Amino acid sequence: MKTVEFTLNKTIKTEVLVVGGGVSGCSAALAAARSGAKVTLLESGGTLGGAAGIGIVIPLDAVCTRDGKSFGGILEELVHEIVKLGEKYCFNDNPEKPHNSIGSPHIIKYILLKNLVKADVNIKFHTTLVSADTQGNKVSRVIAQDKSGFYEIEADTFIDATGDADLVNFVGADCSLGSEPNVLDSLIANDMDRRHRTGNKYTGYVKDGVMQPASIFFYMGGVDVSKAAELNNKKLKFGDLGITKEKFLRWKFANTLGFEVTNDDIPTPQGRVLIYRGPREDVCSVNMSRVIGVNGADADSLNEGEIKAQLQLIAIVDFLQTFIPGFENSYLIQSANTLGIRESRRLKGRYVLSAMEAINCKSFEDAIARGSYCIDIHDPNGKSGAVGGDIKGNYYDIPYGCLLAKEYDNLLVCGRCISVDHVTHASSRIQGTCILTGQAAGTAAAMALKQDTTPADLDGKKLRKQLIADGMYLD
Repeated sequence: MKTVEFTLNKTIKTEVLVVGGGVSGCSAALAAARSGAKVTLLESGGTLGGAAGIGIVIPLDAVCTRDGKSFGGILEELVHEIVKLGEKYCFNDNPEKPHNSIGSPHIIKYILLKNLVKADVNIKFHTTLVSADTQGNKVSRVIAQDKSGFYEIEADTFIDATGDADLVNFVGADCSLGSEPNVLDSLIANDMDRRHRTGNKYTGYVKDGVMQPASIFFYMGGVDVSKAAELNNKKLKFGDLGITKEKFLRWKFANTLGFEVTNDDIPTPQGRVLIYRGPREDVCSVNMSRVIGVNGADADSLNEGEIKAQLQLIAIVDFLQTFIPGFENSYLIQSANTLGIRESRRLKGRYVLSAMEAINCKSFEDAIARGSYCIDIHDPNGKSGAVGGDIKGNYYDIPYGCLLAKEYDNLLVCGRCISVDHVTHASSRIQGTCILTGQAAGTAAAMALKQDTTPADLDGKKLRKQLIADGMYLD
């Protein structure tokens, strides 16, 4: 290993530093700034929203309880703004026509930016986290790089919203990667070791540390979405499309990556057609690419995954146009600028929310967010459907300890890398839940400043009370 010296061009001092401009990081920054803190947000790209923005991952899910009660707070505010602006600028003129009213990444990016600018958040685009330093039980500073060189940022509180727990990793805080040993035990105990829809048993965890596959989303227009939806999210055989295996083998992309013919099932990277209605009646978002074995926290693995997924894209477009009713006159509109990572590192914090607690909807006195999405483990080992099922209540609680690093009193996390196990993560990774944990982290950071303490010493029950006062559904 070689040591390289470089000059720090400047020092930025802030009260709260948020690393990562996805929906959770934006929510954290907004909550902290609205609570009176001086906030700086670092984002490696040139736009906000993360998976919802540059990843064009729709729909925005887990916005309410399973029986339809809004989770409130910044999440509810964001949904209302998306619908309001989307109806004017992106969606159908006729509201009676079918469309996804919270399905425009362009609107999401704009709203997040507008709100952060209004709240006077210091946004640093095109900025990469390089390293971090600690003093005792606190993170003291980070080193960042932008187009002008390297500089340091000092803060009272640090919030890791990177999705991959990058800041947590830089300071050496405890984290996990992928699945834990005996991951199926909690699913078996709840009769959830089954594939969605088919109900078939799943036994695919042959080793620890496996992660859900990665994907690239894209938009297509000119689609008869209602017609195409008849084949959506189903395991298809050649006969279902009125073709033979021999005809499929004559298709120019047959036996390319993801389209390998092995039996009578239609081969696609994800094993099925999976589309979501887009912002207009003839537009859909396509979630059909799949690359297994990608570790989003490892540079070489991530790079290889990007190459494989991007090379799948045109083959999937051609497959839809050639074989799927409703796509006969379709065209590619836009693809995501980056690979969508479902799972990588997670903090092992002061509390780790387990599958049994999430599935059985355990309550916590210091709950600072709630989740309602199903356990949705995309098969880490191949093309088979997702594993899991619905939680057993309207929502599960996420306690404050899931946001707190054990080793450092001023380090919080939010979003995809909160402290949960592999099974719970398959639900808590959903964007709505990430926004809620972001608001909680930002509010905690600001409250700690006002009380001249650290987030670790903040009373979680008092934080919950403040979040309720700010409109979150936690009572």
